[in-house]
Amino acid sequence: MNGPTIVLLDEVETLAADRSRMSLEANPIDIHRATDAVLVQLDAMAEAHPNLLFIATSNFPEAVDAAFTSRCDLIMTIPLPDKNACSLILRDCLAGLGKTFGPIARLAASDGLDHVASECIGLDGRAIRKMVANALASSLTTAMNPEQLTFTDLISAAKAAKQNRLTAGGRA
Repeated sequence: MNGPTIVLLDEVETLAADRSRMSLEANPIDIHRATDAVLVQLDAMAEAHPNLLFIATSNFPEAVDAAFTSRCDLIMTIPLPDKNACSLILRDCLAGLGKTFGPIARLAASDGLDHVASECIGLDGRAIRKMVANALASSLTTAMNPEQLTFTDLISAAKAAKQNRLTAGGRA
């Protein structure tokens, strides 16, 4: 209770929705009440516990209420992973799969991974990991024997993930 404590509020837009953007189709009264309650409780907790640090994340910062962001001491925008970061995410994911399906580990250590990483630019980390899972399920052969996963499977899955991102309005 007295020591430093970090509280992570993931997808904070679900707790502190931008009340000014609420449509009349939803029930804006309920949303106002919920956001008001969150703000009041955050203020009370911050006052009662000075060693409390809140870290909030959002994939939709435009959907977070201005009253919430006005309480933030620091707002950072974290960009999507670059090619190097995509490569690290892929290597980690494939190395993990390689513990169960040995031949997949060789993909993680291969030079061909750079081409896959290039195809992943524009995807976030979760989408990259999901893309690997989709590559494993992309054909009956690979689904039945994951050890047959190829770079071609991964590249096709990355392209499909980027296409899905575009058709979903730019969100992964």
